[in-house]
Amino acid sequence: MEAFTYKSIGAKVIFGKPLIPSLKEELKGGKSRNIGVIASKRNAPILEEISNFQEVDTLVHFDQVAQHVPDALVKEALDFFEKDKPDLILAVGGGSAIGLAKALVLERKMEFWAVPTTYSGSEMTNIYGISYQGKKVVKRDDRVHPHRIFYDPELSMGLPLGLAVPSAFNALAHLLEALYSVEKNPLIESMTEMGIKELLEGLKALSTRGKLDEATNRKLLFGAYVGGKVLSEVSMGLHHKTAHVLGGNFGLDHAKTHTLILPYVLKYQWPYLDSSIRSAFQLLFQDEQPYASILNLQQQMGVDFKLRDLGMKEDSLEEAVSYLMDMHYSNPAPLDTEKLLEMLKEAY
Repeated sequence: MEAFTYKSIGAKVIFGKPLIPSLKEELKGGKSRNIGVIASKRNAPILEEISNFQEVDTLVHFDQVAQHVPDALVKEALDFFEKDKPDLILAVGGGSAIGLAKALVLERKMEFWAVPTTYSGSEMTNIYGISYQGKKVVKRDDRVHPHRIFYDPELSMGLPLGLAVPSAFNALAHLLEALYSVEKNPLIESMTEMGIKELLEGLKALSTRGKLDEATNRKLLFGAYVGGKVLSEVSMGLHHKTAHVLGGNFGLDHAKTHTLILPYVLKYQWPYLDSSIRSAFQLLFQDEQPYASILNLQQQMGVDFKLRDLGMKEDSLEEAVSYLMDMHYSNPAPLDTEKLLEMLKEAY
């Protein structure tokens, strides 16, 4: 076995258990807590139960969330929590709620717990993004990694398919980039292949049944957990840079953008992946061209989006390529202006 370096970030994960008793158990025996909650209004009933815990002194709820975490919203949330000064921030929701909480813990010293209700995987990463005047800046900082993560499958069971399917493909994107990351190692490879199998089984079951049942939801949620974990522990390449540029700088929907570009970026990378990685992909997807298999599955599920449908202007494609060329990151395939433009035009 070749030598490798592996950084694992510690966090306590509570998977598959009901949220309320799990939260109560984690709070038990400690000091009385002042909790600041970030969650959309639809999650308010959960918070009422938490506020009645004897371990909770105060609970204040900030209910504004937005994709790509605008810096103005970060300031608004900081001002909102200034009076009560919570010692624990609890984010309940998808990547937008968790992303806002990450921005706050960079500014204020607070313990951070996350309750994901989608398959975004953000809860398992040390990655954060904040948008300044429409331009998204994405960085890593271990301070933004939650200390506790509660995966209650019941909370994602109500996801409409229009949200669940792109969110699951978003999770699949994390795993695919981890499998060919320049920082991969035997542990990452093993976890990644396991996560891809779970997500593919879940997506195919969802495609066949046309609804989100309990078993399928658990597979997707577990795959998303693994996807977030490996995303945090190895560097990401062209796929994630492209998604953040298109989403953060051009205002496209985050999960739908990840879904859309997945087959096109893998096709771009494919000639430059070593034979063992290509074989792993072919085995997992049971297809000589896994990127074609992904697109076929997306077409079956009605999520074969195009950039024009998400609001991208054709005359902005060259600008997007310029952003990608100006960024510095490791990637299997060399970055070429003409080939990147060709990739985005195909996605357009």
